[in-house]
Order: sequence, then structure tokens, then C-alpha cells
Amino acid sequence: MKKNTYILIILSLTLLLTLTIYLGISFFQENNKEFTLPSPLENIYPLPNDQVPQQISLEVDLPVGYELTLVIDNYIIPVSEMQFVEATGVYIWKPGLNKSFESWQPGKHTIKISWDTITGLPDYGEYIWEFTSY
Repeated sequence: MKKNTYILIILSLTLLLTLTIYLGISFFQENNKEFTLPSPLENIYPLPNDQVPQQISLEVDLPVGYELTLVIDNYIIPVSEMQFVEATGVYIWKPGLNKSFESWQPGKHTIKISWDTITGLPDYGEYIWEFTSY
């Protein structure tokens, strides 16, 4: 082969590599859009628009000193059905026997949470999101 052929191959491979890296970074940034939770909400699971199996637990993480009201598909979940880890402020609810729902039905579910401080100055807020169970 001629010297020019090698140069052409190397330039083509370099261009292809550069294009691949550029497109990879572009798609990664477009698909990695993070959502922001309102303060003081620290974490939720499942995340908005997640697709999850029917066996999942709903988790809401608030700072210590907050109380939570949980509404699932327009139904208020009694506090007695939720597990609460007082040391971390995590509320956990999972459908089951003798609970408001025996299982997550396939399809979209709308979750509405509202919170306020237990003592001190009020810090009321609410957040609504949806996820899909299959």
C-alpha cells in the first residue's frame, strides 16, 4: 500500500472516533436529566416516571422532625400502615394483607405526599409524582 493510503485510513479512524465520543456525550447528557426534589425532601423511591415491579416498597426520606401524609391514587394511607424509621426520617409503605391495597395493580400510580414539622416553626410542603408498575 502507498503511504497516502495509510494516512487516509488513520484520518478516517480518528474522525470516526471523535464523532463517536461526541455523540456518546451528547446522548448521555440528554438522557441524564436530573429532577430536583423540593426542600426538605431528601429522597423518594420509586422515582418519577419509573417502571417498577409490583413488589416494590414506596419510600420517602425526610429530615428527622417531620411528619408525612401519604396519598396513593387519591386514597389516604393511614399512619398505622407505614413503617417509620425515626432515627433517619424514612417512611416506608408496601401493599399487603390488611392494608389499604393488597398489591400494586399494573399501570400508573399517582403519589402525593405532604409534610410538616412536628415541633417548632411550620414547614409545610407537598410533592406529587407518578410511576408505573408492571
